[in-house]
Amino acid sequence: MNNLTLPYDITCGYFDCSEFQGLDVSPKRTTKKFEIEYYLSDESSTFADDKEYPVRNNFIRIATPNQTVYSHLPFYTIYLKFSADGVLAEKLNKVPKYFRCIDFHKMKKLLEELIKLQDDEKQILLFNSKMLEVLQQILNEAQFSKTPKNINVDVVLKAKAFVDENFSKPITLKDVADKVALSPNHFHTVFKTTYKITPHDYLIEKRISAAKDMLWHTQNPIDLIAEKCGFGCQQYFTDVFKKRLGTTPARYRKTLQQNYFE
Repeated sequence: MNNLTLPYDITCGYFDCSEFQGLDVSPKRTTKKFEIEYYLSDESSTFADDKEYPVRNNFIRIATPNQTVYSHLPFYTIYLKFSADGVLAEKLNKVPKYFRCIDFHKMKKLLEELIKLQDDEKQILLFNSKMLEVLQQILNEAQFSKTPKNINVDVVLKAKAFVDENFSKPITLKDVADKVALSPNHFHTVFKTTYKITPHDYLIEKRISAAKDMLWHTQNPIDLIAEKCGFGCQQYFTDVFKKRLGTTPARYRKTLQQNYFE
């Protein structure tokens, strides 16, 4: 990506409003950085430039620099503050600023891991890597928030998890649709609307990713990789791999090895 710079001046943690005992509203302040709050309670409201957002469990609010923010008390949140420039800042400025977190188990786990890493100087690379993972998940969640309200995203998440766990098996669209009790046609529409990709393409992406990992890290023959990654036969695997990546699995593996000597 052009102009991609890492976030910096990062702080994160938990906030329970204990320092504002006796107050009904927190003092108004102007944000200096991007501020992300992942709410852990169902109470009160928060404001950014006088626009009101309800504080709800598993919802995310993004405040951008130079906004006036304050909140009705009490509330409980995980917070993340950081500076960002270039492409990252552009992306954060464009996404919705308040939305429900769909995959909240993953989101909370990532934030908790980030908090644990922030004070360990020996883990600085891991901390920055985790920060990027957190931000990517937040951007993904922001996109989910655009899904029409008549779609049950929880059902789609269940289907996605089923594919993630079973992509190496000869599963079909009907198998996945049956898992979430939808007709294949309706499931196809719901999944594509949510993830902007068809169920079949998502399945192929999972299989290709697993195959690339095996090409990197094992000396398994191509036909065995095809079988282990759910393609069934080597010819189908080769055809799909070449269509997606512009090269065959064998050439891909050979290129990786040749690059070492360049």
